[in-house]
Amino acid sequence: AGASSTGGLRTFTREELARNVGARFAEDDRPSSTNMYVAVDGYVYDVTKFAALHPGGKAVLRMVAGQDATKEFYALHSREVLEKYHKKLCVGVLAKGAPAVAVAQGTLELPDKSAEDLVSMVPYAEIPLLRLGWARQPWWTDSHREFLVSMRKILADMSSEFFAIEKGGEYVTSELQQRLGALGILAVMNGISVMGVAQRLHEEGKLTMPGGLEPKHFDLWHEYVANQELARSVPVGVRNGISGGMAISLPAIAQFANNLPSGQKDFIVEAILLGTKRSCLAISEPHAGSDVAKIVTVAKKSKCGRYYIVNGIKKWITAGMNADFFSTAVRTGGKDHGGISFLLIDKNHPMTAKGVSVKHIKTSDAMAAATAWVYFDDAYVPVENLMGKENGGFKLMMANFNHERWLICAGCMGGIRGILQECFLWAQQREVFGQKLIKQAVIRHKLGRMIAGVEALEGYMESITYQMANMDPMAQMIQLGGAIAILKYQTTRTMTMISDEACQIFGGRALTASGMGKNVETIQRTFKFASILGGSEEIMADLGVRQALMTFPPDAKL
Repeated sequence: AGASSTGGLRTFTREELARNVGARFAEDDRPSSTNMYVAVDGYVYDVTKFAALHPGGKAVLRMVAGQDATKEFYALHSREVLEKYHKKLCVGVLAKGAPAVAVAQGTLELPDKSAEDLVSMVPYAEIPLLRLGWARQPWWTDSHREFLVSMRKILADMSSEFFAIEKGGEYVTSELQQRLGALGILAVMNGISVMGVAQRLHEEGKLTMPGGLEPKHFDLWHEYVANQELARSVPVGVRNGISGGMAISLPAIAQFANNLPSGQKDFIVEAILLGTKRSCLAISEPHAGSDVAKIVTVAKKSKCGRYYIVNGIKKWITAGMNADFFSTAVRTGGKDHGGISFLLIDKNHPMTAKGVSVKHIKTSDAMAAATAWVYFDDAYVPVENLMGKENGGFKLMMANFNHERWLICAGCMGGIRGILQECFLWAQQREVFGQKLIKQAVIRHKLGRMIAGVEALEGYMESITYQMANMDPMAQMIQLGGAIAILKYQTTRTMTMISDEACQIFGGRALTASGMGKNVETIQRTFKFASILGGSEEIMADLGVRQALMTFPPDAKL
């Protein structure tokens, strides 16, 4: 191959690289060679055998064989592809233009990325907390920053596993759920209401937290960035399978399941936090989607008075396929919301198991989301599993909805900011009509519109979060229900715009479930979930205005 060695590294001059072209195209009379090498970012890769396996075909590699193909590579691939194959294919570095880190360390291995290396310097790719030179808002602390970057690192190190599950059409395994539990990821996705149990588990050595945080010091701002980071780092189907059902059901169990025998509630919370058990929220029905007051699943007291006999059906239940516990809306009384109760159904309870079954629903989301039909057929549920009071469940669900809608918004924020970053990067890499996309005024206008939407929404989101962190919990039920509904409406409207503009920037790649546009393809396929689940946009807008009218001053005039 004609290479030499410098500082323990095999080095290639450009002339030496050019002699490793592999087999020439038919009727090309120039000399061929045994090996086919290409250079990317100063590293030299042996693609002789890989060419036959290359997803884009052998010809595209033969076109750049023996050359520095950095520009061509990044026109078609993201850096993660290079990182995936680097160890297997890298054979040396260029004599001139070798990566400084390789020369300094005398190794071809790519250096591990630290947590700080994962903080993006792309404009507007990060929340203001992480931006160089920006003054910190008073609610942010060093603890929040350390927590954020640590969680990002934890999730980044598991990224290949997450995407394998997403693409493989699999459910999130119990083993993965338990690993995430031990790392504290499940705890942080459930918020403050579970931190008492989490603190005990932390002291017992069963659970750690990102950034070395103790659960007793966890606050709403930690939960905010946790939801953003999970959405930014984990594909949507796997994310929903991990926490989509749990994070909207376990807080209700932790707060409202107070009729259970002593110690049983904490036992359930502990099992779910450690990933040995799972939970989901079972409210929506074929008969009643956003109109919760119209549910028809009925719970009737048994003659002995020790059980509720539950009959009915639930639909679109995220993570329902794998759930052990169902926080369930049931009708125990008359019509409308006055007759609704909130019942914790344990499908493994010996009196309940025969009456509960689930069936997968194929949706636009991945299999990993484990979306389900849930059937209740004479399911006997102990009366102590009633959360709150009989016929008093609607208020509990509305309080739970505030938290659910808020965390949906936080997740959307993380997702769309990640898409904004990718659009910026793509516009700087992609060349069309002889110049980079970013040189086109129409692309800059699209990016400007996206930045304005994301940044305005960040301010709105942090304003509502500040109120949630400081307002009395009972006052929140009155004061913030409408405000959070409007926040969700604005969040999903912004997400719709981001998806639309990102698709136009990425073009055909936005319709391809792999490659550089895979994350844009995912958002354009799944963004409507947030627009509908937890209350559709129309219902949210109407609720926000109706709540505002409740405090409208009667003597106000234009």
